[in-house]
Amino acid sequence: MSDKRVQLWCAYSVFGFIVLFLIGWVGFAGFVPPRSPMEGADDIAQFYRANLLGIRIGMVLSIFASALLLPWGGAVSAQILRIEGPRAPLMWAWVAAQGCVVIEFVYPCTFWLVAAFRPDDATRVQTFNDLGWLPFLGIVCTGMFQMVALAVVTFRDSRPDPVFPRWFAFFQLWCAVGVGLTFGVFIFKTGPFAWNGILGFWVAVTVYFLWVVGTTLMTIRAINRDDETHFDQDIESRITTLERAVARLGSN
Repeated sequence: MSDKRVQLWCAYSVFGFIVLFLIGWVGFAGFVPPRSPMEGADDIAQFYRANLLGIRIGMVLSIFASALLLPWGGAVSAQILRIEGPRAPLMWAWVAAQGCVVIEFVYPCTFWLVAAFRPDDATRVQTFNDLGWLPFLGIVCTGMFQMVALAVVTFRDSRPDPVFPRWFAFFQLWCAVGVGLTFGVFIFKTGPFAWNGILGFWVAVTVYFLWVVGTTLMTIRAINRDDETHFDQDIESRITTLERAVARLGSN
């Protein structure tokens, strides 16, 4: 299998993540729309008891789906490496951030599983339910770094035919602002910044979804154009070498 095909499969893997995660998180667990943070322990525990099997199956499926973010991150990182070259500090930082993002999906799902493991203790269920929702929506610093880093790399790509178009950098910065609105979930239990609010959940989740899809499509575009770019650069390099050789002959 060619390197290009491997990169494409890695990029496309994120769509498997989206489908499987939504089936688990929404279809089986029923976590959308989110329940209010103001609900009491007994109400939350009753929700878990009423959908115990669905939550368990859904969270296990969501955990396995999260692993598909790893090859996707590799595909994006390969494009960053094309821009930065062999000394690529932002690429390595982006890879590390992607590993953290996967953990930020896996651990909240694990906490929801723990809440469903012993649903008889209402206070315990509420605690682990909080422990799932708060980091799931509130820890967005690593994702924001990825977006800003992609913007910086895109702005720095000064070649005539850049890997990513210039507007892609502004798209990354817009997404960083959008997901950053979730900071309020640690502070507010009601209103737009709560974990079931318009800014704390709906806007942030929608923006992240658009970021993943948009970044994937542009990565696929960059992978498909990689061979063409290398061919053009090879022709330009040979022409330059030939011109230098002719110039040396002329000077002799």
